[in-house]
Amino acid sequence: MLNQMLISIANMKEWTTEEEAANLRRLLASVKNKAQFAKDFGVPGGASMLSQHQSGHRPISLEAAKAYARGLGISIGEIAPRFAKLVSDVSELTQPAAAGHEEPSGERLARVIGNPSIPAYHAPDAVLVPVLANSASMGGGEALLESDVIVGDLALSPHWINQHIRPQNPRELRFIHAYGDSMAPTFTDGDVLLVDTGIGARDPTSREGVYVLQAGDKNYVKRVTPTFDGKLQVTSDNPSSKTVQVLNGDHQVQVLGRVVWAWNGKRL
Repeated sequence: MLNQMLISIANMKEWTTEEEAANLRRLLASVKNKAQFAKDFGVPGGASMLSQHQSGHRPISLEAAKAYARGLGISIGEIAPRFAKLVSDVSELTQPAAAGHEEPSGERLARVIGNPSIPAYHAPDAVLVPVLANSASMGGGEALLESDVIVGDLALSPHWINQHIRPQNPRELRFIHAYGDSMAPTFTDGDVLLVDTGIGARDPTSREGVYVLQAGDKNYVKRVTPTFDGKLQVTSDNPSSKTVQVLNGDHQVQVLGRVVWAWNGKRL
């Protein structure tokens, strides 16, 4: 079935620039502020280039197609057939070489991992989220490093991001590690947390949630709840942790972002 689908895509007639432009206009019809869309999702050339893509005056580049797909929460192949073909060409690299031989997925994965000449595959429209060297404590605080070094990245599907996270800008997502047990059972020691560092996500007065806080020279992961009198209550989820802190403006606390997903499958 997969091979048949790839053959169908490969044989698909490529559109003209005008046809691609018409399709892009249809996809972006519900986007009210296209300039902001271009800025948020990193369309190369910004709003001016987006306008030229819609008018058909300029063909859509691969990087632009990836940006449109991220922003719309669709696959890059839905932008134009030539991008679908690109995905199918890359996908064929992971298919068994011998015709008629159905290689088990586990063996295929082992073959790819065990052969350094085969590069790790990310979908062309994947969002690469940085993994930071700095971590945060769910207890007494985790000491800050001198600089927030990016030690790697994890690839996330834009469809998954839009379905589960819906950040204002996927480029502002970050991964950090969390240590301690004060937020159990929500998080456990060593969980990898996905944090939205966008401006809108750094305002705990607008919604209760779990936030990464910087106080002094340490990072913390705590639940922050706005109170009726305009203050913020900082607590832990672990019933055995009784510490309750009220932020009333006297504390030097910086909100670094809101935790939106724990890599134990828990959505926040």
